[in-house]
Amino acid sequence: MKITKYNLLLLFALLGFSACEKNTSYEEESDSKEGAKIFIAKANRGLQNLTIFPYADTARTFTFGASIGALGYPASNINIKLAIDQKALDSLNVIRVNSALAPYELFPTDSYEINKMDVVIPKGGMTSDLISIKYYSTKFDSQKSYLLPLTITDASGYALNPTAKTIFIVAPKLEEMPAPTAGWVASASSEQPTGENTGLASAVLDGNLATIWHARYSAPRSNYPHWLSFDMLAPIYVTKIAMAPRQNNANGFTKFKLEGSLDGTTWHSLGENLEFNPGLLSHQEYPIERQFLKNIRITMLEGKQDLTFLAEFVVYKY
Repeated sequence: MKITKYNLLLLFALLGFSACEKNTSYEEESDSKEGAKIFIAKANRGLQNLTIFPYADTARTFTFGASIGALGYPASNINIKLAIDQKALDSLNVIRVNSALAPYELFPTDSYEINKMDVVIPKGGMTSDLISIKYYSTKFDSQKSYLLPLTITDASGYALNPTAKTIFIVAPKLEEMPAPTAGWVASASSEQPTGENTGLASAVLDGNLATIWHARYSAPRSNYPHWLSFDMLAPIYVTKIAMAPRQNNANGFTKFKLEGSLDGTTWHSLGENLEFNPGLLSHQEYPIERQFLKNIRITMLEGKQDLTFLAEFVVYKY
C-alpha cells in the first residue's frame, strides 16, 4: 500500500490523540478484589512504641486505621474486623527469648480502652475510620515491656497484606540512658587549669577520660571539702549518677555526698557518706531515688590527700 504524505499526517494525529488520552482506571470504582489488599497503615512502620514516660494520671491516645491498596476505588463499603492476636504475641516472644530478651507481656486489662474493633472503608474511599486506644501510663510496670497485637480477621472477602495485617503496639520498658550534657553549666569550689579543658569543672562533662577537673593546688591552696555543681538547664528525671576517677593517679577523694535541687537554691540530700574508689578506673554507679532534678551537687568530704580530682561525671535519666 502506498503511504502518502496525507496518510502519515493522519497516523501521527491518531497516535498523538491516543498518547494524550488519560488513563482513568485508577479513578474508577469497582467491586473487583483482584490484586487488592487490605492493611493497617501504621503496621508498615514496625513496632509502635507508646509514650509511657513521663507518667501521667490522665489517658494518652493512640489512633490507627485500615487502608486498601488497589487500582481504583471500592464500589461498596468494606467492613473490617480486628481482634487481639495471642498467636502473634506468642510468635514474637519466641523470637525474643531466642535472642536472650525478656518476653512481652500482654497489656494489663485496666491499662487501656479501645473504642471499637470494627471499622469501614467507605465506598469510593481508601482509608477507614480510626480506631482509638486510650492508655494509662501509670498502669504499666516500668521494668517490663508490654505488647498489644491487633490483627485484621475479616475484610469483606478482600485479601490481607500478610506483612501489614497486624499492628504491634508496645509499652516499652523504661531504659536508663546518659543524659546529654550540651549547654550544662559546671562550677567548682576551685579549679586548676593546666591544659585544654583540663583542670576545669567542665572537664568532667566532656566524655573524655583524659581530661580532668582538679582542685586548686596553686596558692591559695584548697582543702576538703571540695565540691562540683551542675546546672542541667531544665529538670530531667534522674535515676542514678556515675563517676570515673582520674586514670593516672589513685590519690583522689574516697568519701562524698550528693545533693539535688530544682532551682539551684534549695537543696536536698540524694546520698550521704558515699564511698568512692579512686583506684578503680571504671565508672562507679550510684542509684538515687528517681526524681526530677535541675541541679546536682557533689561534695567531696575526704580522700587520700588534701587535693582531689575527677575525670567524668555522668547523669542517667529515662
